[in-house]
Amino acid sequence: MIQKLGTKLQVLIEQEGEDKQKKVNFQNVIDNPPEAEVVRLGEIMAELSKAGSSFDSVIMTVQSRVTKDLNEGAE
Repeated sequence: MIQKLGTKLQVLIEQEGEDKQKKVNFQNVIDNPPEAEVVRLGEIMAELSKAGSSFDSVIMTVQSRVTKDLNEGAE
């Protein structure tokens, strides 16, 4: 049996003068969010970050749990 657990987004932002990207996480996102809206979220987060920051990308993770069906094979 497959049980959907949820969708998560991780916005990656480049910061001027920093080696590592800033990561901003969002939990419990709607199923199949429109690509344009995901990109816009990334752009907004970059705008809200310190000066010299720029949007890089968004990692979208869809999680599901797969379990054995207890009724499988029972007759």
